[in-house]
Amino acid sequence: MAERLLDVKGLKTYFFTDEGVVRAVDGVDFYINKGETLGIVGESGSGKSVTALSIMRLIPTPPGRIVEGTIHYSGRNLLELPPAQMRKIRGKEISMIFQEPMTSLNPVFTVGEQIAEAIRLHEGLGRRDAMAKAVDMLKLVHIPNAERRVKEYPHQLSGGMRQRVMIGMALSCNPKLLIADEPTTALDVTIQAQILELLNELKAKLGMAIMLITHDMGVIAETAQRVVVMYGAQVVEEASVGEIFKEPLHPYTQGLLRSIPRIDLAATKKQKLEAIPGTVPTLRGDIRPGCRFAPRCSFAKPQCTAADPPIKDIRTGHRVACILY
Repeated sequence: MAERLLDVKGLKTYFFTDEGVVRAVDGVDFYINKGETLGIVGESGSGKSVTALSIMRLIPTPPGRIVEGTIHYSGRNLLELPPAQMRKIRGKEISMIFQEPMTSLNPVFTVGEQIAEAIRLHEGLGRRDAMAKAVDMLKLVHIPNAERRVKEYPHQLSGGMRQRVMIGMALSCNPKLLIADEPTTALDVTIQAQILELLNELKAKLGMAIMLITHDMGVIAETAQRVVVMYGAQVVEEASVGEIFKEPLHPYTQGLLRSIPRIDLAATKKQKLEAIPGTVPTLRGDIRPGCRFAPRCSFAKPQCTAADPPIKDIRTGHRVACILY
């Protein structure tokens, strides 16, 4: 049996605003084994990024607060650690690639200085040695002329280069878990393919686990072993990648897969891509009981709105929260 690296149980992260309480993450359970890639998918507003920031304990307080749940990493509950201990884990053992590298990198420091800062903090190296390792990290992520690039500022690099710098920075201390929050969103498809290939290559080389957040099912198919589907701040389905693509159970997962262009059917069948009607719920104020996807679901029945559907194991490794099962 694979050894668990991260185990999240009953996680609830709320934002207390003037307009009311926003339940950004509302009772999320999942786990990541050592060395595996877990994909987390769902539309914008499903709670994916807030889940990642909760694991890193980077929720802005106020207005945000983790109100319930546990996050066990290597046997320790991260929510019980004092800030000083959490800082030692953050960046060294658990690293994160943020969504938009241009806003995550500091515009007034060179990329080399920014990578070297994390190395000096966690590895205890001197300035010269840290800068030498920063050059090595840029080479590791396949940036040409690393000795010259290390002295450049973020605005002097392309989007793909900046994303590689972010990956190099995240991997500079050999983390056991890498959280990648939509690492390919702002990139064109060629660069996207290169970044995904790079992540797979580095994962094999360094033996780390990856938590990959995206709403691109194609990215999941290429890189992940298991998938967690989130909707309305909750987990609605979890299964292996093969199982999700072969037999998706939740109507929301089915809708996500039907919205992917099929190149194998394009020549023979002229059909429009299906869109899921409606929008993601705001999750502000009092939330009515019942399935949060019910207002958009073509299979909805009266009992869907009576109570929250529990998440159930349908078969080994495949669980779903839907009254159809």
